[in-house]
Amino acid sequence: MHAWWSPVAGAALIMVTAQTALAQSHTRLFDLTLGIPVDALPVEEWIDPSCGTDGGPPSVRLDSFADFGRCRTEARTGLHEVWFIYDDEWEYIARAYGDDEEIRRFSANVLFAQPIVTSLLIDDGGVVQGYRIVTDTRAPTTVRMLAHELFAVLKTSLRGAAWRCTSLPALPGEEPYEGLFLKENCAMVTEDRLTWLEGRNLRKPGQSFVPAPPEGYFESSTRLEVFALDAVTDAPCCQASALP
Repeated sequence: MHAWWSPVAGAALIMVTAQTALAQSHTRLFDLTLGIPVDALPVEEWIDPSCGTDGGPPSVRLDSFADFGRCRTEARTGLHEVWFIYDDEWEYIARAYGDDEEIRRFSANVLFAQPIVTSLLIDDGGVVQGYRIVTDTRAPTTVRMLAHELFAVLKTSLRGAAWRCTSLPALPGEEPYEGLFLKENCAMVTEDRLTWLEGRNLRKPGQSFVPAPPEGYFESSTRLEVFALDAVTDAPCCQASALP
């Protein structure tokens, strides 16, 4: 367990992750050692690699993680984003049987009941320099409306240094959703890594209508990015002027 986890809150996260990992993928991004080459990744547990879309759905399908060079270099990080999923074979078996309890037990690509998008951030030399976890915008409305709650969980669980956070002002047309306006960015810098965390809960311009907006017209999300500090010191995302 990394030193950047708090003992109590981190234990709760590990317990939930362990339950969803039974019988399929046992390795999670939180277990990843940054700086390893792509050929050291758990390829039987992390499957279906594709080029990422900044935390969104996959684009170009890859034969293996070694094909990371087919994915564009991100302007913001200077790294290649490779999307993947945790092996979800047992989840599909549970769904075939229609067993809700087993579906919850074996759901692979979720974190605290939130569907997530997972991706690796790889440098030109094929070294894994970071990873990204973003709540999935394709989740059902009743699930996605709670996606911002993961922000508070991770902010409490991830430890190692003090968080530096900034609450961003509402832009014209932005409004609270369900009575809460959350638009906060946080950064934590330790000796060897940078952790970036974003939480959002709001309506964007054009998402508010009278008497009521259509279902799903809101943003509720959490975004976590973890980088090897040496790899991104000069990247636009991670210079001191860009951090909270």
